[in-house]
Amino acid sequence: MVSTILVLARLMGFSQSYAETPVLERIITIVLEQERIDVALQNIAQHGSFTFSYNPAIIDVDKIVSATYTGMTVREILDKLFQGTVQYKARGNYIILTKGQVTSATDSRVYDGYVVDESTGERLEDVSVYDPVSLSSAVTDAYGYFQIKVDKPSPDLILAINKQNYADTIVYVSSDRNELLKIPINVNKGKIISLADSVGEKVKRFWNTKILSPKSANIDNIRDTLYRTTQFSIFPFVGTNRSLSGNVINDYSFNIFGGYSRGVRKLELGGLFNIVREDVKGVQFAGLANAVGGKTTGVQLAGLANLNKDTVAGAQVAGLFNVNWASTQNFSLAGLSNFTHEDSRGVQLAGLSNITLGKQKGPHIAGLFNFSTKDAGPVQLAGLLNFAAGRMRGAQVSGLVNFTGNEIRGAQVSGLLNYARKVKGIQLGLFNITDSIKGLPLGFFSFVSKGYHKIEISADEIFYLNLAFRTGVRHFYNIFALGAKPNSFGKESTYWTFGYGVGTSPRITRWLNLNADLTANQIMQGNRIDAINILNKLFLGLEFEPMKKIAFTVGVTLNGYITDTTYTQYPDLFTDYKPTIVRDYTYSNNVNVKMWWGGKVGIRFL
Repeated sequence: MVSTILVLARLMGFSQSYAETPVLERIITIVLEQERIDVALQNIAQHGSFTFSYNPAIIDVDKIVSATYTGMTVREILDKLFQGTVQYKARGNYIILTKGQVTSATDSRVYDGYVVDESTGERLEDVSVYDPVSLSSAVTDAYGYFQIKVDKPSPDLILAINKQNYADTIVYVSSDRNELLKIPINVNKGKIISLADSVGEKVKRFWNTKILSPKSANIDNIRDTLYRTTQFSIFPFVGTNRSLSGNVINDYSFNIFGGYSRGVRKLELGGLFNIVREDVKGVQFAGLANAVGGKTTGVQLAGLANLNKDTVAGAQVAGLFNVNWASTQNFSLAGLSNFTHEDSRGVQLAGLSNITLGKQKGPHIAGLFNFSTKDAGPVQLAGLLNFAAGRMRGAQVSGLVNFTGNEIRGAQVSGLLNYARKVKGIQLGLFNITDSIKGLPLGFFSFVSKGYHKIEISADEIFYLNLAFRTGVRHFYNIFALGAKPNSFGKESTYWTFGYGVGTSPRITRWLNLNADLTANQIMQGNRIDAINILNKLFLGLEFEPMKKIAFTVGVTLNGYITDTTYTQYPDLFTDYKPTIVRDYTYSNNVNVKMWWGGKVGIRFL
């Protein structure tokens, strides 16, 4: 009796599921052997659990049919049975048959059929089918079926079939074709799966199949939540909660090696690991790892790793990793790395890296690098690299490189390179690069795309031909200089100079600027660099800009010429002009400094 009831229940369930399928999409298998067509229709209707409605005058009821249809939809069977001479429409659990219409090549035509995966035979949903000429289009339904109306189709109609992750396909359809189309398409094997999608799917599969849902009928069947004050276990499902461990929320949970529970409300201790399907509140400690599928509120301590699928609020300490697949509002300390898939709010400290795939809203300090795919702040401090793809509000300090993809409001300080698209504050590094800045770039070389750039050709009382490049902003720029004092331009007779400096050029009026430059230049004769042979210049002058991108400069210089008195092979610097030396002094380390007043004139471009 019980078996009979179970069989009937299963049959009722099957019938209900089958009835939910549209009548034309119901898949049946039927063999017709020398049957009149009206009898064949009765058999098809019986197999598909529906009813036909039609006027017998529209079909040849005496026609004898012999055919085998295996695993085909009712639509496909009717298409093969009538070859376009009869039209059919579904109304509820009825299929209404009407006489087919004859159309000319100039009329609108309706084409219909299925799109299937060529490898599996699966009917594909949400496939675009369209005519590139008339732009008529359709999208396949949940059963892979489409119907497209094309106005005045050409004799050889082309239909384009497109679906994401599948190869683009075209089919040629004769304008007088009446039968149902069945279009196979292939998966695009050249598809590139993004790293984020790939990692995301693997993590999701890991959590759902390996950690949060081990094979236990109780977890699937029991929907009620059970509560216990205290539980003890040796391994998951071996303890006081037995096979119901995954259904119980405990106040206190003690696991000799490892434990598995639905939730923890106060304290959990595990010799090796703790696995919790839902929320944890309070303190969770494990010798190796904690894994939580819900929210974590409180303190997590693990010898190796803390793994959390939902939000975390509190503190995390791990010997190697803290991995959070949602947002965090906590203090995270890891021997190697902290990883947050969404936004992080709080302090993150790591020996290697802090990685946030959302917004960083708290200090991140790492031994090597900090990485955020969105906005960051207030501090990123790393031994090697700081990266913020969005905006940075605060300071980036690194031993090598700071990168901000959008705007930084604050400071970038690095040992090598600072980059930000916009800066409102200070860049301090060997190299600074930005599109625009409201503040100062301080470094050996600063390039501001919308900043200050000048190429200068000038002459002074010693070197008659000088070339300099100025880059940065008006308030502070770098100067890279070359100069020559030709003596017949011979290799051994010509004096050369190269050097570096900094300067500022505040505006007085729209066309008049003040200049103050400080440069240091090494002097060499021919291709020889003598011992210390440096000419320092402090330039004070004016820049006249009568037209855009062209300016003239003139001013005075205070020169300081530094040489080594123990070296006797210096060439005579004052061959053409002997300035009045205002100071000549030799220090105890045999360094001599001569000072005099001079001048400079030049022209600037850009």
